Amino acid sequence: MMDIQDQMNSRTVRHGRFWSACLITVYLIFSVGQVHAAADSVSSGTYKKLTAIQEQIAANQLNEATKALAELYAEVEADSIDAALVLQMQGYTEMGKNDYPKAIAYLRKSLDLNRLPESIKYRVGYMVAQLYAAQGQFDEALTFAKEWFSTLENPTPDQSIFMANIFAQTKNYLDAIPYASAAINKSESPKESWFQLLIACYFEVKNYQGAESTLKQAISLWPEKPSYWEQLASVYITRGDELKGLATLQLAWKSGVLDKESSIRSMIQLAITEGIPEHGARLLAAAIDKEALPKNEKYLDLLANAWVAAKESSQAITAFEQLATVTGSGNPYVRIANLYLEKAQWEKAEEAVRSALSKDVDKPGNVWVSLGIALTEQTKFSDGMKAFRNAIAYDYAERRAKSWLKYAEDLKRQHNWVNQNS
Repeated sequence: MMDIQDQMNSRTVRHGRFWSACLITVYLIFSVGQVHAAADSVSSGTYKKLTAIQEQIAANQLNEATKALAELYAEVEADSIDAALVLQMQGYTEMGKNDYPKAIAYLRKSLDLNRLPESIKYRVGYMVAQLYAAQGQFDEALTFAKEWFSTLENPTPDQSIFMANIFAQTKNYLDAIPYASAAINKSESPKESWFQLLIACYFEVKNYQGAESTLKQAISLWPEKPSYWEQLASVYITRGDELKGLATLQLAWKSGVLDKESSIRSMIQLAITEGIPEHGARLLAAAIDKEALPKNEKYLDLLANAWVAAKESSQAITAFEQLATVTGSGNPYVRIANLYLEKAQWEKAEEAVRSALSKDVDKPGNVWVSLGIALTEQTKFSDGMKAFRNAIAYDYAERRAKSWLKYAEDLKRQHNWVNQNS
């Protein structure tokens, strides 16, 4: 019903853009007060200069801040908390300039000094994870994200979904599921994209029970979205419950949600293949009447054959007549003739066959045989035998035509004898 990989790719782009937008201003969350409180042993001179530089960053004076930080880094003692804090601030400045590779380099160098307080260290690790994710480097992002997440006592839904996305993008779908579930369950108003991510992961690991449960939740929140109904139907079909899949699609159709041509066609074909062709035919006729499906050759042919399978010959004949009008072909009249022949309605069969022969047909030899049968059964023996002789000219119809010709000759003799002796 729906391409799950395309859905995942689309979500990757959206989340990448979201992270990028957030990272431009993320350095603002680190106020001077936080730096001062965290850096117990930072020198007063470094602290004052960092305070001034942060004011430049807040004023978007990024070039001035970059220059000041470079000068400050040259002054501080290597392998000190002062150096770690300066490197941290350099990373945030580069983030503000959208230079993520440089930002990562500074922040990782800050972490490598192992001088930052724990609370600051893990926040920086989270920033590095976001930066890697924003660039599509999800394996690197996962390394930092896992360490950061392990420090959280009570993760927020946004933090959980961040982990779910990272795991999903590294194809660790099974690992992504509990994080996405936690985000949805903890949130009072979970985002639709969170459900889409969880559903996609369930499909990837073939956990159809989980997919079913989540899709039902999504439908309850967004009943107007046809994709969730379609995916739920596909879950039932995959699990071998085609009738439940059909019922799901029908409910969506009756609710006015199912509007995609391929989905409506799937619903109808499912009804036909599941042994309820009359139901499928009625659904198809209704869809054509509502203009949800075009009244073209493909669907009129499907409609006519559905009525045939349902043994509703009068509806089938009407559909074949419409098909003949649309296509200009004689083949639908051949099908009509066969239906009349099965019911021994010889005059109507003759009329349909003559309509067929007045147009192009796929196998005219067989059509001549049908005309001969209709005429013979009306005791129009001469015309019937002439039709059979016309059919003999076609190799594929020769044997059958000769057999019917012999039958017609015998029937004519019998008919003449009865008339002569009555």
